[in-house]
Amino acid sequence: MPNPHTNLREIALTCLMSISQTRASVTAVVNSAFRKHTLSGRERRFVNGLVYGVVRWQKRLDWVLNHFINPRFQVDARHRNILRLGAFQLLHLDGVPAHAAIFETVQLAKGGHKTSGFINAVLRSVQRKAHTLTYPPLSENPVEHISLSQSYPTWMVKRWIEERGVSWTLAFCRASNQVAPLSLRVNSLVTQREELRQSLAASGIATRLSQIATDGLILDTLESSADENTLKALLNREDIYVQDESAMLVAPLLAPEKMQLIVELCAAPGGKTTHLAHLMGNSGKIIAVDVSDKRLAVLKKNCRRVGALNVETEALDATQADLGFIANADAVLIDAPCSGFGTLRRHADIRWNRTAEHLRTLREVQLNLLRNAAQHLKRGGVLVYSTCSIEPQENEEIIHRFLAEFPMYTVEHARPFLPHLPPNALLPEGFVQTLPQEHGVDGAFAARLRKTQ
Repeated sequence: MPNPHTNLREIALTCLMSISQTRASVTAVVNSAFRKHTLSGRERRFVNGLVYGVVRWQKRLDWVLNHFINPRFQVDARHRNILRLGAFQLLHLDGVPAHAAIFETVQLAKGGHKTSGFINAVLRSVQRKAHTLTYPPLSENPVEHISLSQSYPTWMVKRWIEERGVSWTLAFCRASNQVAPLSLRVNSLVTQREELRQSLAASGIATRLSQIATDGLILDTLESSADENTLKALLNREDIYVQDESAMLVAPLLAPEKMQLIVELCAAPGGKTTHLAHLMGNSGKIIAVDVSDKRLAVLKKNCRRVGALNVETEALDATQADLGFIANADAVLIDAPCSGFGTLRRHADIRWNRTAEHLRTLREVQLNLLRNAAQHLKRGGVLVYSTCSIEPQENEEIIHRFLAEFPMYTVEHARPFLPHLPPNALLPEGFVQTLPQEHGVDGAFAARLRKTQ
């Protein structure tokens, strides 16, 4: 049973402090908190919503708060996060009465009457006056308008506006601030999509068919703890793998059904590995490569759960190691490390943890992975490169740089391999590019190449 004295806002504050003091991801911090505290499904959703919401809207919250804090005051990290928690509830949570949000948040300030009074005064000002604040006009200062209103780093918004324009940037930022639904991939070894949908419906869990991935189901929001317990049990079954719809497009792009050996680089935690195994009917062999045994242990666990039986693993750094064993492969999948900007819906903290320099470093890693694999692949072999990024510099530009160095590779258009894909999810060159504002899925990229000489 949940502890009646558990302070959910205190748990959220502890999470926010941990995130600000360490390099841990929001997901890791929240999951750690849930292991320490016995909470109902509703309580978990409340804490989760507070933490992710404050992280997602951090810049916008600070901009609002700063209007009501004397600039001479030095607000430490703890009290800044308390203020953010309160402001988030007032501005973003319709289900929390303002008086309750303010009272409960003020209780987190344990520095005496003066500190509590300060927190109370600022939050009451937010309650009364936040609606009167106006952002810099979009027409006059689009960078600041989008950066503040949508809560993104200025450098990031400026970059997107210069490359894609104002309307694209605003639409992308808005879509990436939405909470992503849970999507499930059907294990085709043991069931079919419609059968699984009906099975879930019989358990009281409603789903809808993915319009972009033929193996995908989308879950509607669960409200009761009973439903949540049912869901938890279902997610441990072998016929379901949690995966974004965009990621479900990569394995079919290899057309792996008749291949005997596929090598996957950067394979953990195994979403695409298990999908390949299912499409291959567990025939042939997959060699899943990742940089550490720890990461591969997660992949092995996932393979066992969903019955992916044709997978072997290798722990090595694929940017530097001898990949001579690729010579026997029919195909190589490089699911490259990337900025992850396509997954901002799910990973709100990414926006605060990336820099332009980080992107430049990643591009060299991505190109080195391609170079190291490409030299070993046999003639006629297929090479698929994928990311969860929307950045051309990590996607089509990497492919163009690679082709300039390796002219023996040619692009094969994705359409024959993904016939159900919407036309606007294909770039003119034949690459796959999904976008949250266009397709309602994570942003992702994939290119299929063949070695012809």
